Amino acid sequence: MGKALKYLILGTIAAAGLLALSLFMGAPGGEDQALAQNGAQNGLRGMQSPSSPIRACMNMGGALEAPREGEWGYTVRREDFRRLKQAGFDTVRVPIKFSAHTDVRAPYRISPEFLRRVDQIVDWASLEGLQLIINVHHYEELMKNPDAHEARLEAIWRQLSYHYARAPQSLMFELLNEPNDKMTVARTDALNRRLLKIVRQHNPNRWVIIGSAGWGSLDALMESTPPKGPRIMTTFHYYDPFELTHQGATWMPEDLPLGVSWRGSQAERAALSRDMDQAAQWRDKSGMPILLGEFGVINKADPASRARWAEAVRRAAEARDIGWCYWEWGTGFAAYDLASERWIPEMRKALAQR
Repeated sequence: MGKALKYLILGTIAAAGLLALSLFMGAPGGEDQALAQNGAQNGLRGMQSPSSPIRACMNMGGALEAPREGEWGYTVRREDFRRLKQAGFDTVRVPIKFSAHTDVRAPYRISPEFLRRVDQIVDWASLEGLQLIINVHHYEELMKNPDAHEARLEAIWRQLSYHYARAPQSLMFELLNEPNDKMTVARTDALNRRLLKIVRQHNPNRWVIIGSAGWGSLDALMESTPPKGPRIMTTFHYYDPFELTHQGATWMPEDLPLGVSWRGSQAERAALSRDMDQAAQWRDKSGMPILLGEFGVINKADPASRARWAEAVRRAAEARDIGWCYWEWGTGFAAYDLASERWIPEMRKALAQR
C-alpha cells in the first residue's frame, strides 16, 4: 500500500465516563505484533469462543453499498447512530461496495479518500458506543468470475486488516456478503479460510463474521464447513416468505405481485419457528455463535404486515438466543422515514429495545 495508512480514532468510553486516549491505526508493533504472530501461528489455542456480542443490530443499507454513496437515497449520518443507540440497539452493520473503490489491477489499492470516509463512520459508531460491522457487499464480479477476482478480494482484506489493526474491538469484520452464482458452498468455504488467515495476521482477537453461499441462506450455511476458532461467528439471511418481503421489488428478475400480507397465523408462525429452530440447531451442533444478519420487509407491503412479520422474526430469534440485524434503516425496507425524520411508528414498536 506504500506508506502505512494511519487512522486516528478516539477510544471507547471508560467506566468512569472518560474518553480514552486516541490511538493511531497502522501496522502493530512490539507487544501487538507478538500477539498477532502468536494468534496466527497458534490459532489462539486454549481460548473458548464466547457467545455472540450482538443482540440488536440495524443495517445501514442504501448508502455505501451503492456504487457512490447517496446514489440510492441515503448518506450515513452520525445522528442516525445516536438515534439507534437511544432506541436500545448495540450494533450497526454497514454494507460497503469496496469493489467500486478498489483498483482493478494489482496490487488492488483501495481509494484512500473512500477509506477515510469509512474511517469516519467507524469513528462515529465508537463515539456513540455502538459496535460496527463492515462487510464487502455487492461484489457481483466475484460471483460471476471468481477465478479473476478472488485475489482482488484477498488484497482488499489484506489492506483492511492492516489499516484497522488497532481499531477498537467493537469493530467487526464480515468477509463477504451473500455469495452466489459460481461462489458455491465449497468455493466459499475455501475462500473464507484464506480470508480469515489474512485477517488474523493483524487482528487475532477481532470478531469475524462468516456466511455461506446461496445468497447467505441458512440451507447453504448448514451444508458448509466454515473455519472455526475464537471470535468467529456464522451468519445467515432470512426473507421468507419471499412473496411478502420482496413484493413489487423492481430489481427482481420477475415481478412479485403487491398485496401479499402476513397475519401471523398459526401456520405462518410454525414455519418461522421451524426455520429458527434449524438456525439454533446449527449453532449448537457447530459450536459457533450465529447472527441473523439480515431480515426485512419492503416498504411496498402494508405497514401492519411489515411490523407484524418483523416483530415475529425478531422475537423468534431472541427466544433462541440468536442476535439479529434488521434490513434496513432508511431506504427500500426502511424502519426510519428520512423524509419526515422520524421512526416509522409500527417499525419502531416492532424493533426498538426501548
